[in-house]
Amino acid sequence: MTRSTPPTPPDQTPDQVIDPDGELPLGASEYFFYLLFQVARQRDLFCDKALAACGLNMAQWRSLAIVRRMEVCTMSSLARYSTIERTTLTRAVDQLVGRGLVERWVPESDRRQVNLSLSELGEQAFAQGAAILDPHNVHLLRDEAPSQMRHAMAVLQNTLRKLAGNEILAADLLNFGGGPGRG
Repeated sequence: MTRSTPPTPPDQTPDQVIDPDGELPLGASEYFFYLLFQVARQRDLFCDKALAACGLNMAQWRSLAIVRRMEVCTMSSLARYSTIERTTLTRAVDQLVGRGLVERWVPESDRRQVNLSLSELGEQAFAQGAAILDPHNVHLLRDEAPSQMRHAMAVLQNTLRKLAGNEILAADLLNFGGGPGRG
């Protein structure tokens, strides 16, 4: 869903068009990414604290959620979708395997590949975490108009397309590994 935007007047930068009165503490584009980072960081901090009630942290929860969505997930796919630093991710997976929440195996066809899937205990842990986080997510966004949400998602999707560097990676990230047709 690409929307055409009016061109920036020749005597103004895009930041001046977005913030003509200089109300933002940074240039508009820099402030957008600052806010994006802060929202993600504050949400992760909240989630870490909230998930402690079911014995998980955010890296573990995100890993569970991705492995669950993928059904059989490689470590490479988990790294791609989780945005978790590789050392932290490996530690999180080791802890999940150690607790019996995730099963890890190497397929006979490719001994270099490591596959992950959720165990029955992992499904239960996922459900506990979802029961904690889902109401919070709803609460955070409940006052936002659906049209505003769709617009914000369109901005983020377009930005991700530009950052991904190629169409295949962009489509994969936007569709969360679910194939073409969405995003």
